[in-house]
Amino acid sequence: MTVVVFDVDDTLYDQFVPFELAMTHSFQDKPWIKDMDLSTLYLLFRHHSDEMFPATVSGELSLEDMRVYRIQKALKDLGVEATDRKCQLFQDRYFYEQNRITVHPEMVDLLLILKERQILTGILTNGPTNHQQLKLDQLNVSTWIDSNTHHISESIGYSKPDAKAFQVVANSYPESTEFLYIGDSYDNDVIGAKNAGWQVIWLNKYNKKLTQEMVKPDVEVTSYKELAVNVLDLLQEE
Repeated sequence: MTVVVFDVDDTLYDQFVPFELAMTHSFQDKPWIKDMDLSTLYLLFRHHSDEMFPATVSGELSLEDMRVYRIQKALKDLGVEATDRKCQLFQDRYFYEQNRITVHPEMVDLLLILKERQILTGILTNGPTNHQQLKLDQLNVSTWIDSNTHHISESIGYSKPDAKAFQVVANSYPESTEFLYIGDSYDNDVIGAKNAGWQVIWLNKYNKKLTQEMVKPDVEVTSYKELAVNVLDLLQEE
């Protein structure tokens, strides 16, 4: 039986929502906020977050400094200078908004179906254990996915896209040899899962274009509705 393993950020929930709320609240006193393309800013924010994550794992950069850097650098990419203090205020608000997140409705439907069909499921997410666990608790993920199958990079000692992170997850299902990963990040999720020999469905919400030589996901979708349909189709083929 195939085990279906989920990413968390921007997969189980829409991470742009707390980002947008935090930006509009934290920078409401700045004239440029009205014309800022927050979708583009968010993609830059995610890029710089992923870019600097290895440095936080190695201890070269503190988590606090990385969080200030990622929004400061994203804003600078769009021609806006922001102070460390202002960026920290944004991070504080972002954390507050993340504590109000909910699982995307289409994902709730999918998770319910998987649970009803007794399909094995799990979580693999990058990040500090305490921070990611707070999100999992807020999302009530254990309602559908057993808490014993939640794998957070800091806790397991490996982070995506390292194939060893996926292997740790696989080792927790000794009876299973087939795994399907669902995530939104090409670099972390698609490359990591394929290097581990897993199938992967890529939730390409922002229509990233792949070149001919890039590793391809098994399935690429651009919406949550497409995602649910394709997961069930793949499982039906077993």
